[in-house]
This record gives sequence, structure tokens and C-alpha cells, in this order.
Amino acid sequence: MKWILSLLIFVIVSCLLVASPVEAGSGLYLSSELGANFASGLDNFSRDDDRASKCDEYINPYFAMVPGCTDPVHGGDASKAVYDGAKGILAGAAVGYRLKDAYPGRFWGGFRVEMEYFFRESEYDQSVTSAATRAQTIAKRLGETALSAKSVGSITSHNLFGNVFFDWINGSRFTPYVGFGIGVGFTAMDWNSMNARNSDPTAITSIPDDLCNGISGCDVNEIRRNLAGTTTTEQTVLKDTLFGWQVLFGVDYALTESASLGVKGRWVNFNTFRDGGSWDRLRSHESNLRLDGSEPVTYRLMTDDIDFFGISLNLKYHF
Repeated sequence: MKWILSLLIFVIVSCLLVASPVEAGSGLYLSSELGANFASGLDNFSRDDDRASKCDEYINPYFAMVPGCTDPVHGGDASKAVYDGAKGILAGAAVGYRLKDAYPGRFWGGFRVEMEYFFRESEYDQSVTSAATRAQTIAKRLGETALSAKSVGSITSHNLFGNVFFDWINGSRFTPYVGFGIGVGFTAMDWNSMNARNSDPTAITSIPDDLCNGISGCDVNEIRRNLAGTTTTEQTVLKDTLFGWQVLFGVDYALTESASLGVKGRWVNFNTFRDGGSWDRLRSHESNLRLDGSEPVTYRLMTDDIDFFGISLNLKYHF
């Protein structure tokens, strides 16, 4: 549906612009584009401020008597998930000014400046088994974890960029160009996480045999039963505003004095994506370690250098 709507808008605007009888001369122009983007693979790193399961009051009511469970400093789980590249739609519009009319026949006449908006959606739709990056997490997953998977649906961004171009002006209808731009991308990522414990209490190795030594009323097997079969899950849309830069290149073909049609390519790179929140369910209970809600657990996700290549059909109308 998004492809169809974008195509209809592009066709309507194109027809209106090409049909306009105004002769070019002011230097001002409008442009629209429609195409595709091809995004690179992602390396997602996630980490939370959880404590070991033995320190979870929902799992172990005797946590306060376990050494380390009330220390002010604690670690948490960390993992890495790697996703293949993706592709999707790219569409945008821009207003610009070319210096050709202000500086005819001079070097500066080859430059133009532009303010641009473009939208992109990259459809990853991938679920992968996440890899533990901390020793305690690796140990826990040796048979105790039945499932550990993370998913990325799509990444979308609404982008505002300022661009500078240089046109190779010549006597033909074809005008090649290169450009550079900087801007921001208001970015959203569909993200899911699922970690499930083995339902067999005898497979729960993160609760040691000597945990209850010296603790009256404590039963290791009961704690293992409390932990067996629990899940830690999250399904959300993560968001961040990213600084980015892009390199652009292409060629325009003059249809009339006021309209040109061209092909444009771009490579866009953004800085690190960061966002986080609370788990939907932490070991099958709320995202907190304490029954009174005094120790909430949150997570953070980080993705380095989000980038993509785009190719599009571009129409310009010169006033």
C-alpha cells in the first residue's frame, strides 16, 4: 500500500510539473523522487541492569540472605544479535536553488543548494538466536535456556537534510552531478526479544545446590521450580534521533526548459542508535526484582552506524 500511494503521488506531481509552461530562469527548483533503499546488516547489542535469578524476590523469597543480592553494584545480562541486510521504499521531496542563473558562465554557477525531506523503510523481518557476551549469561544458557531469540521487523526514518551539489554543465540535455549533505533522521525500529527457561527444574543450573545452606526454610528445589518455564519478553518500537551524512550522485535529463528527469543515487550513514525501556515480562512477572517495586529492571539497545544505499527516479521543476 505504501508503494502504491507513493507511486500515485509521484506520478501526479510529475504530470503537473512537466505540463507547466513556465520557463526556467529564477534558479529556484522543486523536486520529488521515488525509489528503493538497500540497508546494511545490523549488529544489535542489548544489555539490562538485572541481577542473577537467585536475587529475584519473585523467584527466591530468601534473596536477602544470599551474598551479593543486595549489593549496590551489579551486572546484568548482555547479548548480541546479528541481522542480514534489508531493502524497502525510498521517497522524498526537496526545494533548492541553483547558482547557474546568478553566475552564468562562472565556476560558481555549477553549484546548487537544497533542503530535502525523504522517507525510507527497510524491511528486515528477521528473527535470530542471540549470542551471550557475558560469562554469567553464557553459563546460564548451557541447557537452562530453552529459547533466546531477538527480532527486528522494520526500520523507518523521516529525514531532513541540507545538501550541496555541483553540476557538470554542458551543451547537452544531460547534466551529471555529485553532492554532499548532513542532517538528522527520526528513526524507529520494531524490536522483539524472547528468552525462555527450560521447563524442567533439574535443568536449572543457575540456582546452585548450596544456595540454601544456612538459610532456614529455604528449599533449592522450590526455587528451581519457580524459575523453570519462565520467560523474559519485550515487543516494542524503539526510537532515536540520529545525526547523519550522505554522498549523492546522479544525472538529469532536460525534458523541457523547466522540467528534468533523472536518476539519483545516495549512500547515507547515521551515528549510533540507542533506546531502551522496561521488559514486558521479566521471568514471567513485572520488570522488577522486588515485590514492593523498589528495584525496577530496564534494558538498553545499541546499534552502530545505521547506513543504506538508495537509488531513485528524480523529477525537478525549475522556476
